[in-house]
Amino acid sequence: MTDFFSKEASALKEQQQELDRKNRRLSLLRLVFFVLFAGGGIAGFVKGYNPGLFAVSAAALIVFGVLCYVHGKSKRKAAFVEAKIVSNDRYLARAVGDYSKFEDDGKEFTNHSHSYSSDLDLFGSHSIYELYNVSHSVWGRKAFADKLTGKDIMSLDKKTILERQKAVKKLSEDPGFLLDYEATGMINPITKVPEALIRLCSKSKKIPSSYKLLYKLIPLIWLVPLILLFMGKGGYARIAALLVILINLVIWFVMTKMEFTDIFKAGLISKQAVAVKKRIELIMSEDGRKQLFVPEYLSDESSVEAEELIRACNLCSVREQPISALILNSVMPYDLMCADRLIDWACKYGESFIGTIGSLGQIESLMCACVPGLVSDNACYPSINEEKSAYFKGTDMVHPLLDPSSVVSNSVTIDSQVALITGSNMSGKTTLIRTVGIMCVLAYTGSMVPASSVDLSVMRIMTSMRIADSLEESMSTFKAELVRIGSIVKAASDEKPLLFLIDEIFRGTNSQDRTDGAEMVLKNLSKPYISGFMTTHDYALCDRIVEQKYEGIIFCHFSERYEGDNIIFDYTLRDGLSHESNAKFLMNLVGIK
Repeated sequence: MTDFFSKEASALKEQQQELDRKNRRLSLLRLVFFVLFAGGGIAGFVKGYNPGLFAVSAAALIVFGVLCYVHGKSKRKAAFVEAKIVSNDRYLARAVGDYSKFEDDGKEFTNHSHSYSSDLDLFGSHSIYELYNVSHSVWGRKAFADKLTGKDIMSLDKKTILERQKAVKKLSEDPGFLLDYEATGMINPITKVPEALIRLCSKSKKIPSSYKLLYKLIPLIWLVPLILLFMGKGGYARIAALLVILINLVIWFVMTKMEFTDIFKAGLISKQAVAVKKRIELIMSEDGRKQLFVPEYLSDESSVEAEELIRACNLCSVREQPISALILNSVMPYDLMCADRLIDWACKYGESFIGTIGSLGQIESLMCACVPGLVSDNACYPSINEEKSAYFKGTDMVHPLLDPSSVVSNSVTIDSQVALITGSNMSGKTTLIRTVGIMCVLAYTGSMVPASSVDLSVMRIMTSMRIADSLEESMSTFKAELVRIGSIVKAASDEKPLLFLIDEIFRGTNSQDRTDGAEMVLKNLSKPYISGFMTTHDYALCDRIVEQKYEGIIFCHFSERYEGDNIIFDYTLRDGLSHESNAKFLMNLVGIK
C-alpha cells in the first residue's frame, strides 16, 4: 500500500507546482486590473470626467473582483493540496519509522495508573498514538485514545470487533479519501473541547414568547418619532427617538445579566460548526458514501444541522464589534433576537448535533485504525476466537515502534497458560511481551496488526513492567510493584478472561523473597480463564516450577552468541528454559572486573 503514497507524492507535487504557477499569474492579473481601475478613474477625473475612461475603470474593477474570487478559491485549493502533501508524507514516514514529521503524541492521555497504557507506550513521544493518529478534532483524538485504552473492553465482543474491522476494510480501500479527510481536518482543526458549543447544545428551554415580542414589536415604535417628524414636531420626535433608544439599551443591559451569553461566543461556535460541516460534507459526498459505515453514523440531516447553526452564528457575528453591538442594540433588541435564533436551534437540533459530533469521533477513530494496515509491509486482520477463554496465537509478529528495516518477527501461542520467558539482558524478552500486548490493543480497535496472522480471544489486559518509586506517595519501587501485581491478582478473582504481562517480577527484593513471591503470584494466576507472559532472571523459580511440575506453565527463552567483545542477539523466541546470563560479560565491557 505504500506504493500508493509514493505515487501520490509525485502527483500532489505536480499539482502543487501547477497551482503555484496559476496563483502567480492570478496575482499579476489582479495587479494589472487594479492599476487599470485606479488609473482609469484618476485619468477620468483629470480628463474632465471622461465617460470612456470611467467605463474602463468600472470594467477593470469588475474583472478585478472576479479575479479576487477566483484567486481566493485557487489559494484555498493550494492550501488543501499542501495539507494533503503533509498527510501523505506522514504515511510514508510511518512506513520507515520516521517520527520527525509527527506533531501530536497524545501525551495528555497519559495515565500512569492505567492498567497497561504506559507499559505499552500508547501515548507520548515515539508512541502508538503518535504513529497512528490521523485525527485533528478533539473528539476524534479522544475516541481513538479511548479505543487504545480499552475503555469499552468489559462490553466488547466478537461482533463489535468484526463490525469495526468491516468499516476499517472499506476505509482502507480508498486511501485517497483518507488523505482528503485528514487534509480537511488539518485546515479546519478543533484542538480544544468546544465548551461553548456543547453548552449551547444542552439548552432545551426556549425563550419565552413575551421576550420574542420585544424584538418583533419594539422596532415598530420607531414609527412614532417618524410620524412626529413628518408632522413637523422635530423636538418631540427627538425625545421619542431617545426613549426608544433608551428602552433598547435597557433591554440590552438586562440581557447581559441573563443566561443568553452564548451570542458572545458565536464567532467561535461558528468556526467550530464550519469545521464540523466540512467533515460531514466530505463523508456524505459521493466518495464518502462508498464507505459502508456512513449510514450507521450520520444522515443527510447532519449537514443541515450544521448549516442552520452557521446561519444563526453569522447573524450574531454582525454585532461582534462593541460599536456595532451598541448601534444595533440601540435600534432594536438585536442581541435578544440573536439569542432567540441560537436557542431555537439548540432546542431543535442540539441533542442530535451532540450525537453528530460523537459519530464524527467514532469515524475518525476508525480512520486511525486504518493506518497500521496501510503502512506495514506485513499485516493482517486478527481472528476473534470465542471458543477459547484466554487465548493468543501470533505468527511473525513485529513491534510497530521498532525500526521496520531491522525489526525481527516472532511467533507465540498461549492457551490459558503462563509463559515464563528467560534469557539474557537485552535479548528481547520485554519487547516480545510488549508486542503481544500491542497486538491485542490494535486488534480490539478493529485495526490490522503487523503480523502474518493473529488469533485471539477478547481479554482484559493488565501489565506490570515500568515500575518506579514515588516520593509523593512514600512508595518504594518494590511496594509500587506489589500494588500493581496485587491489582492483577485481584482482577483474576473476577473470573473473566485476562491477559497479564509481567516483566522481571519482584526485581526490587532479595532472591529468596523474589522466588517465593513469584511462585505465589503464579499460583493465583494459573486459572483456565487467564493467560500471561512473565519474564524473569530468577532461575531458582524456574527450577522449582520444573521440579514441582506445575501445570499450565510453559517455558520460552531468548539466546545470544559471543564474537570477541561483541554480543550477537538474534531476538528469536525459542521453546524451553535458558540459564544464560550476560551480566558479567557486560560488566567486563565497561571495565567492571
